[in-house]
Amino acid sequence: MLTFIGLGLYDKTDVSEKGLACIRSADHVYLECYTSRLMGTTLEELGVYYGKPVHPLFREDVEQHPEEMLDRAEKSAVVFLCAGDPMVSTTHADLRMRAAARGIRTAIIHAASIVSAVCGVSGLQNYRFGKSCSVPFPRKNWAPTTPIDVIAQNLSLRLHTLVYLDIQNERYMTVPEAVALLEDMAEK
Repeated sequence: MLTFIGLGLYDKTDVSEKGLACIRSADHVYLECYTSRLMGTTLEELGVYYGKPVHPLFREDVEQHPEEMLDRAEKSAVVFLCAGDPMVSTTHADLRMRAAARGIRTAIIHAASIVSAVCGVSGLQNYRFGKSCSVPFPRKNWAPTTPIDVIAQNLSLRLHTLVYLDIQNERYMTVPEAVALLEDMAEK
């Protein structure tokens, strides 16, 4: 069994009671550490709070090498934790489909995410948002222009765009960095 559990937006206490009970009864606990972070806690604090070790996962672990976790989910109770809601990320939905293809039962325990919080924080109305996009840090020989295309399309439809800023290890993209990258994309 593989259960996807959203941890909410800030710290260890944002998880639902249902999610906490599932974590505490799990055989293996994994925390996805690349799409978002709980800024009010640490991996160690989560392990103490849950009463068991929490194994961090990075992009490559989930997207390219999920076999160990899926092998365990075939035989035992595995939880996959993430900040926010687990099904906002397409990578998580893909992992769920991979599990289903292997005959592994899955469950989802939803939580608050930036998608639901942005309206309350900004005052914008959720039905006026178009497609969201991510601004990634550029890599050697890779500089996508998809984000500026998504923003332009939404603007043409008079819709807001929720733009996610990239995270790399302990480095968080800043708004000025994102603006500079978007300006570069617009010039291409």
